[in-house]
Amino acid sequence: MSKALTDLFAEITNNLADERDSLNALDGVGDGDAGDNMVSNFETITKTLRQNEGQGSVDQALRAASHALRTSGKGPTAPMYANGLDQAANDLQGKTSFGVNDIMKLLGGLLGGVQNTPGVKQQGEGGILDGLVPGVTTFMQSRNNGKSTLEALMDGYKASQRGAYGTSQQGSGFGLFGNNDTSGKVDPGAAGASSLLGSLLQTLLANGLSAGRGEPSKTSGFEELFGGGQQQQQPPQGGGGYGDPLGGLGGLGDLFGQLFGGGGGMFGGQPQQQQQRPSSGGDDPKPRLRDQEVI
Repeated sequence: MSKALTDLFAEITNNLADERDSLNALDGVGDGDAGDNMVSNFETITKTLRQNEGQGSVDQALRAASHALRTSGKGPTAPMYANGLDQAANDLQGKTSFGVNDIMKLLGGLLGGVQNTPGVKQQGEGGILDGLVPGVTTFMQSRNNGKSTLEALMDGYKASQRGAYGTSQQGSGFGLFGNNDTSGKVDPGAAGASSLLGSLLQTLLANGLSAGRGEPSKTSGFEELFGGGQQQQQPPQGGGGYGDPLGGLGGLGDLFGQLFGGGGGMFGGQPQQQQQRPSSGGDDPKPRLRDQEVI
């Protein structure tokens, strides 16, 4: 297996580590370790993928990561993400390389696997799917409508945020704390799913900017991820689609505007003042749930 998938997960894991404290804080009804568990689980995934570099295919590596997560994963979402990795492996069967255009199958597989986990709360019941379903389905719809991967991820991330915040309206608990009253509190599983999409977006923004400027890639894995040796698909509609998976540098200004509160605010409608941040040269978007925690 190539380095691209491993390097992608390694960067996502690093970005999730920045969300650790805020996810732990959201887990106040539970035992306060939702962020610790998520970071640990993605470290396990990354370590297993790294061990499988240079051998086998992408689906074999993903299945190995799924097995490791079932064996040593932490928290109630570990088996859910393990199922998601298994489904993503099915969707990426036989591939020996991984590029930006494969992110749709990766996220679609993660969603499908989580949805098929026995006992998982359905969308609208205040669980992980409230963040994952709107995020992934919106991303896939935007991508199929011809938007670039970055534009589609931005759409998906905003939808995921809305879904995650919506769990504060549910009164039932989560995980082992299903009998606890969680009114006014964001479900940490849904928040974690939103943080995952935000971390993926942040990773592609940071590394995609360097690639677009012609700078050396951070790793050889990112060279492959951003098009090295990949045959591009034709866009389904108009410009900015599959043929240009990141959408070029021209559209990144609009994306940063949305990230920092422009274009109607993070959730649409009027811009929300507390979400406006000064840009630090476009290298640190870091959209976080902590900006509008509902506790």
